[in-house]
Amino acid sequence: MADHAYDVAIVGSGFAGALIADDLIRSGLKVVIIEAGASFEDEKYLRTTLLESFFNSDESELHAAYSQYLAPTEGLQSYPYYEQLGPTNYTGHYLRQVGGTGLAWLGTSIRMCPNDFRTETAFGRGRDWPISYSDMEPWYCAAERELGVAGTVETDILLGSLHSEPYPMPPIPPTYVDEYVRERTKGLTFDGRSVLISPTPQARNSIDGYNGRPQCEGFASCVPLCPVGAKYDPLIHLRRALLNGAELRQETIVLSLDADATGRVTSATVLCEGKSVEQIEARVFVVAANGIETPKLLLQSNQRSANGLANESGLVGCNLMDHLGKHSCTILPDPVFPYRGPQSTSGIEVLRDGDFRKDRAAFRTALRNDGWRIINNGPIGSETPGEPDLGGSVLHFVEEEGVFGRDLRAKLGHVLVRQFALQSVVEMLPDPGNRISLSKNLKDKNGLPRPAFSLQIDDYTRAGFAAAAELHKKVFHVLNGHADGTFIHLKNDPNKPDAAGSHIMGTAVMGRDPRTSVVNEHCQTHGHRNLFIAGSAPFPTGGTSNCTLTICALALRISDYLKAELPLL
Repeated sequence: MADHAYDVAIVGSGFAGALIADDLIRSGLKVVIIEAGASFEDEKYLRTTLLESFFNSDESELHAAYSQYLAPTEGLQSYPYYEQLGPTNYTGHYLRQVGGTGLAWLGTSIRMCPNDFRTETAFGRGRDWPISYSDMEPWYCAAERELGVAGTVETDILLGSLHSEPYPMPPIPPTYVDEYVRERTKGLTFDGRSVLISPTPQARNSIDGYNGRPQCEGFASCVPLCPVGAKYDPLIHLRRALLNGAELRQETIVLSLDADATGRVTSATVLCEGKSVEQIEARVFVVAANGIETPKLLLQSNQRSANGLANESGLVGCNLMDHLGKHSCTILPDPVFPYRGPQSTSGIEVLRDGDFRKDRAAFRTALRNDGWRIINNGPIGSETPGEPDLGGSVLHFVEEEGVFGRDLRAKLGHVLVRQFALQSVVEMLPDPGNRISLSKNLKDKNGLPRPAFSLQIDDYTRAGFAAAAELHKKVFHVLNGHADGTFIHLKNDPNKPDAAGSHIMGTAVMGRDPRTSVVNEHCQTHGHRNLFIAGSAPFPTGGTSNCTLTICALALRISDYLKAELPLL
């Protein structure tokens, strides 16, 4: 006998889970959201609490405000939760909390371009999606409305990504950095194409009041959090779903999904607050965890099959993809006054697609407004074992050069205002050998196997890294970047990426053939009619666009399908 029964049970409360819950609850369905993480104890003062953590932390990025919400580290440092099977270590990370990692994203909301859905047909690489850009286009529009995206369609049109609606808001105004680089790169070409600096579509308010959010005030801390709430996060739809009657089960870990002899998923076995084990029944289950926890849950749901649930093809956990980064920085001859405005507001998008994708990976490039922050955790700085000391930070000037007082102030006043960085994200091809599996050696505190990663970077992706490095060099050259202050990440190995982008994709791949995919075009598992996979795990390819907008568009598409088909499931 189950402890609770619902129409729809959603595992995960991030972007996809929150959107689906909000849409379905307004249709009169009984919905429960099952979340392994906890909510914030003082949600009324959420931003104040996180800001204090951020200001008092000497960590960078997610660790600064959310160290206690990272994937379960059990008091250990860095990312020991993963077992690394090599040959390349996987360093992507995520938050286990109500709202998911969406509380700490940058806000970049870029559509995939048409060829991203048909890379095998167009370039002989990767896989084709069973749906096209045209199928997704109305759902992109819906997602842009729900998230509140500010942008302009001109660059999308150059990539063939036509819009049936304009973006809900005009683009965020360019920063001085953007304008400085745009003016000085006019006429620059790369691979025979013009380098065009254009506004980056992003889910933050360029006007006051859209969806009840304030206008962006230009803080430079979008990651790890927006201090004023101008940026979208999943709590917006999650709160609305709860107000309309959805139930949230937080600190509730799904141990397994249980199916009967017909393949129907009947219940979820859950561990509540580390204490009691319960059964949650539902007519339909939607797994909207992330690209790591989703396949992990399917693989450990192995009561009827040793290979796990929905794994008739053997591809659950396979085809792990991410957007690997190439970070570079320089000192410019003129002050550009970084550390003002959102961390990135413009980029180079027009190089994301072309016939070159037959030979090398595509990439998109962001202009950074936050100096060398992503390179050396500026302006304070940090020491990273095994990495070169790039200098240009408070820590470097004090500890390495012995500069103090007025001299330190003068040094910082000269260097910090001239710092500039580029960040390129490079596509990966789906490869069944790149995968997440269940660790045979490591378990978490609940006795569940930890995720094990097997990852290798192929020559196609490495060629994309090298091309990104060449673009960075060309941009720095026309900007007259100071030679002694220019760093293309690990100059002696321009093919080496900096880090994963934590855009975890492809581990429950979508396709029409049950023999070569996990879910169909509706993200419905082939072997279980009432089990759906949301998020980025179903992505057959990842392209170069941050995956959030496509996650949200797919979530709304799944929800629409569920409302129509639920009586038959």
